Amino acid sequence: MWDLCCSLIHSFPIIRFVKAAREYLDKDAWVFLLGVFVISRLFFFGVGTAAAALLPQMPADLSDHHRIPVDFFELWARWDGGWYMEIASHGYRLEMIDATNFFPLYPLLIRSGTLLGGSPALWGVLISLVACFFAFFFLYRIANELWGEHTARATTLCFAFFPAAIFLNAVYTEALFVALSAGSFWAARVRRNLLLAGVLGALAAATRNVGVLLLIPLASEWLRNRREFGWRGLWLGLVPVGLLAYTAFLWSRFGDPFIGVVRQEITWGRRLQDPLTTLDRAWKEAGAGLKQVLDPAPIFLDQTTLGPSLDAGALLNFALLMLFCLLLVAGVPLLPKGLWVYTLLVVLIPVLNPAARQALESIWRYELDAFAIFFVLGWILSRAPLRRPTLWFWLLISGAIGAAEAALFVTGRWVV
Repeated sequence: MWDLCCSLIHSFPIIRFVKAAREYLDKDAWVFLLGVFVISRLFFFGVGTAAAALLPQMPADLSDHHRIPVDFFELWARWDGGWYMEIASHGYRLEMIDATNFFPLYPLLIRSGTLLGGSPALWGVLISLVACFFAFFFLYRIANELWGEHTARATTLCFAFFPAAIFLNAVYTEALFVALSAGSFWAARVRRNLLLAGVLGALAAATRNVGVLLLIPLASEWLRNRREFGWRGLWLGLVPVGLLAYTAFLWSRFGDPFIGVVRQEITWGRRLQDPLTTLDRAWKEAGAGLKQVLDPAPIFLDQTTLGPSLDAGALLNFALLMLFCLLLVAGVPLLPKGLWVYTLLVVLIPVLNPAARQALESIWRYELDAFAIFFVLGWILSRAPLRRPTLWFWLLISGAIGAAEAALFVTGRWVV
C-alpha cells in the first residue's frame, strides 16, 4: 500500500510536469513556450477588450441567458460559460436540468477556486489559462518526441492561434480538456507511465464525454509496448471512471444516468443522423453564410438578431470541417494508429450528431478536442517550401479569423 501511495504521489500531474520540464526542455524551448502563451493570450484578450469597447453589445434577451457582463472576466463567460458559472455557484438542480449536459470537473474546479475568494468568471478564466499552458507543453513535447523541434514549434503556434483558440482563455472546457487528453497521451507515449495516463484520462472523461475515447490511443500504446508495460496496462481501466462517476451521480440525483443526453436532444435538438444528410444541410447553410460574409457589416453591428453571425458561422464550420478531413487523410501515415482512430472519431461525432439550429453548430470548437490534427498541420507547415513564410501566412489568416470571432464572442453575438 505504501508503494502504491508513493507511486500515486510521484505520478501527480504537476509533479510529473515539473520533472519532465526539468529533464526534457532546454532554455530555448521554455522561452518559446512562454512567449507563445503570453503573446497569443494577450492577442485574444486585447482584441476582445477593444471589441467590447468599440462594438455595440447584443441585448441580453438575445444572448447569454439574459446576462450582461459586469467586468472583464465576464466578457469571457458568454454562452456556455454561463452554464458553467451556474453549476459552479449552485450545483446541478432540477430547475436547471439542462445543465446536466455539462460535465462536472471544470465547474468543480471553479467552485473550489471561489472558496478562496473571487468570482466564478475570474476563476474560470484563470483555470483555462493554466490549462492552456499545460496544453501547449504537452503538444510541444509529443510533437518534439515524434517529429522533432520544427514540427513541435509549428504545432504549438498553429494551436495557439487557431480561430477557436479564443476559448482557451474563456470560461469553457476546451483548454482543460486538451491539457488532460494530450497529457494522457504524453504520459503513455513519452513518459511511459500508464498510471499517470489513466488518471489524466479519467479526469478528461469527467470534463467532456469524448474523453472516454482516450482508451483507444492508450490501449494502442500498451499493445505496441506490451512487453515493456505488462500488467500496468490495467491502469488504463481508470479512464472510464470519470464518465461512470458522473453518470452515477446523475442517477442518484435525478434517477436517470443519461439525463444529460436526453436534455441535449430536447433542448439543442441533437440526435443521430446520417452523415451525408448532415453534410448536405451544412453545404446549403454554408452557401447562405458566404452571402453574409460578402456583406460583413451586419455580422458585427446588427443588434436585432443573431442571424448574420449564425450564417457566417455556418460557412466557417463547413470550411474547417473540410480542412480537418483533409488533414485526417494526410495523417494516416503520420500519426500513431490509435491516436488517428481517436482523432477520426472526435471529428466524426459532431457530424453524426447535428444540432437542430445549424447542422455543424460549434464543430470548429469541438474539433479542438482532436488535438492530433495540429500535429499533422504542424508537420506539413514545418516542411513546406518557403517554410517560414508559409507558416506565418497561415498564422496571419488563422489569427485574423480568430480576432473576428473574439469580437463576436465578447459582444454577445453567436460564435460558431
